[in-house]
Amino acid sequence: MNSGKNLKSLKLLFWISFVLALLFFVLDNEVKNLNSFLISFLVSVLYTFGYSVCNFWLNHTLDQYYPWRTQTKERAIGAVVGTLVLNVLLTYVLNYINFVIIQNVPADEFFSRAYGFTNWIFINIALLISAFLHARGFMMSMKQSAKSEVIEQKLIAKSAHAQFESLKNQLDPHFLFNSLNVLSSLIDENPVQAQSFTVSMSKIYRYVLEQKD
Repeated sequence: MNSGKNLKSLKLLFWISFVLALLFFVLDNEVKNLNSFLISFLVSVLYTFGYSVCNFWLNHTLDQYYPWRTQTKERAIGAVVGTLVLNVLLTYVLNYINFVIIQNVPADEFFSRAYGFTNWIFINIALLISAFLHARGFMMSMKQSAKSEVIEQKLIAKSAHAQFESLKNQLDPHFLFNSLNVLSSLIDENPVQAQSFTVSMSKIYRYVLEQKD
């Protein structure tokens, strides 16, 4: 099941990369040829898979050590700090690969103020996407937790009902048998008390029949 889900996620990331590459190719590139499109696709794959895989790893790691359900405060702090540190570092690494290695921008120029604003834009976009993923993970965790609690309560209710039915089935015949024995002995010894006992026993059974559900 997990492998199928992972394959579906990879296909989705591939198509997102393809669509982004097509948009950049049409709107941004001055040279329109196959080589230009392949470069746009490579850059799109770099960012799409780079951000997605690393943030997925962060979410998965935090889920293992600080689950939303049991350690909400610790998980929230870990998500904020981890997301900030990871995406800032990741943005500089991915932008360095894109601009310096792929587009041949001089390294000293990349670290200049001119590219500082570009890095800042990428960092904010990455943080917004990561915040959405964390919020989605939180909602899914709470939903799963509520579903588990409902199932647990249903199981407890079924178990209690089964125990009650078992106890009732054990008590009813014994109670009736004992009551008839007492009544039988009272008929000869004390007919008046036997009459009173019969009335009381009928009231008890009427109450049991009325309250049995």
